[in-house]
Amino acid sequence: MAKNLSGDLLVASANRLTDGVVVFLDDAGEWTRRLDRAAVARDKRAGEILLERARAEAFSVVDPYLVAVTEDDHGVLEPLSLREKIRVSGLTFDAIAADAVRYA
Repeated sequence: MAKNLSGDLLVASANRLTDGVVVFLDDAGEWTRRLDRAAVARDKRAGEILLERARAEAFSVVDPYLVAVTEDDHGVLEPLSLREKIRVSGLTFDAIAADAVRYA
């Protein structure tokens, strides 16, 4: 499967209430930190359904929303937008957490 750069592929993302970590909804309806385990919607209608599922499972997360991703020939997912790439990497959260511990 070639890279999809149009944003037709979507995953549901949110932040976990307990610690703010970025999470993704998987096929079982559970929130996971791993993008590679996220449920993938492959068209607009599937995206709408995925978002509704994410909202129904939102008791442990904050404000789920859809993220456009690409998928390479090996099935590896990567967010399209720079903002989402940063969220997935956890860089900003780790930096904030380190400062919070240092100044606590």
